[in-house]
Amino acid sequence: MNFTPVDATNTDQAIRVIAEAFADDPVINWTCNHPPSVQPFFEITLPVLIPHRLTYLDPQGRGAASWLGPDQKLNWPVTLSNVVKIMKLGGLKGVYRMLLSGAKTEKYHPKTPHYYLFAIGVTPGNKGRGLGTALIKPLLQRCDMEGIPAYLENSKAENLPFYEGHGFKVLQQIRFAASAPPVWLMWREPHSDANADTTAGTHGS
Repeated sequence: MNFTPVDATNTDQAIRVIAEAFADDPVINWTCNHPPSVQPFFEITLPVLIPHRLTYLDPQGRGAASWLGPDQKLNWPVTLSNVVKIMKLGGLKGVYRMLLSGAKTEKYHPKTPHYYLFAIGVTPGNKGRGLGTALIKPLLQRCDMEGIPAYLENSKAENLPFYEGHGFKVLQQIRFAASAPPVWLMWREPHSDANADTTAGTHGS
């Protein structure tokens, strides 16, 4: 399956697709203090990753994925403008939780060079079609070819089988705060055989 690279021309579409896929995500909803929509979260975060050219979209708008490469640092977008947006979205509690989540994400982020899967999702109306597998496969194949690990933070227990089916293993389970839902930090060593496949689902897939 061929995917469309995300750039300035289709950033808004990618944000809408990812936001729809993550609409019921417990961790993002907690982080933003349970907003009416999680789209503003991705309006803040996704543009930071897009310039690295590892964000891509299903041409039919059914799903998207966003990665960082091994030489690309995760920079949590804490700016005055974004703090104002978060304040409007989730009040002071939302600002605090966003800053806390960013700090904890950075604290636990591995220092070993790796490909980082920031977000992958399929819209709810497209479940069970193998789109999650199709979306994750290209970068995992690159990991295997280059001999580089992959890392992600999983925010849903029901997605563990999907990621484990693609070779990820849980490093540990954390919470950004006592009131926060759990997050599973997952790591995948590169495979010598890149042909393993699964059709299990991810966010809405």
